[in-house]
Amino acid sequence: MMTSPVSFNLDTVEGISSALGLAVLYVSSLYIWPQKLHRNHPTVVKQRIFSAVVVTILSPLYLLLWGTHYTAHHAAQHSLALWIGLKDPLSAVFPLLLVILLFLGPLCQHLVLRESIFSDYDGCKDVLIFRNLIVAPITEEVVFRGCLAPLVFSALGWNITVATLPLFFGVAHIHHACGLYRQGQPLLRIAASLLLQTCFTSAFGCFSTLAFLTTGSVFGPIVCHMFCNCMGLPDIASIPHTGYPKSIWFAHVLGLGGFLLLTPNILTCDRFSSIYCTL
Repeated sequence: MMTSPVSFNLDTVEGISSALGLAVLYVSSLYIWPQKLHRNHPTVVKQRIFSAVVVTILSPLYLLLWGTHYTAHHAAQHSLALWIGLKDPLSAVFPLLLVILLFLGPLCQHLVLRESIFSDYDGCKDVLIFRNLIVAPITEEVVFRGCLAPLVFSALGWNITVATLPLFFGVAHIHHACGLYRQGQPLLRIAASLLLQTCFTSAFGCFSTLAFLTTGSVFGPIVCHMFCNCMGLPDIASIPHTGYPKSIWFAHVLGLGGFLLLTPNILTCDRFSSIYCTL
């Protein structure tokens, strides 16, 4: 299945609807279980890990449903494995270094405060760490990058894919608001949290999509996702308490500036052998 030549020739409606269908399938699979416990309860976490893994395993089959199949001698097509980006793990180094640069400020902050980058997970159960740092990055990137990208790319092209594919990824995180609502959180707080999370995930999605298309590999987005989940959102509020606020702010600005400057110069088609750069 993964080695069979296949191509994708979808119109705009087909591209968007097929991508939306897979995104909805992934998120809805998390809610097939009884919703009586908190999302971080070990039982709920294990159930949702199972759902996410099953959908991820089945997602290549979903992708095949929208593909045009050819005989093996049809050299103009690519294998499903290449469309999904199951190649060249070492290409992950370049996107990862860029994301590390982006987090220069928070990394310096951790260093000054003598905190581990895993400090946010102190006291967490192993199953939570496994979900956040292993399962979520792998399943979400395989589904939302590896399997959605061929569908959207074939219909909308490079630039629009980079701009719109992250919206599927960002909107897919809206379901976290349901948990906050069940906890009785004020609607204003839920809206603010939802807006921040959607913006952050969509921004990361743009970079992750660009990394996927230029490298042709899903491994870069996966390791970057793991690193971002490990770091979390920058803790701006604690900067004045570091003892070196000006230096920390400078590191934040330097990291962001360097990231914005270097990303379009490093993630280029002439540096990698991506099938998306040849279409």
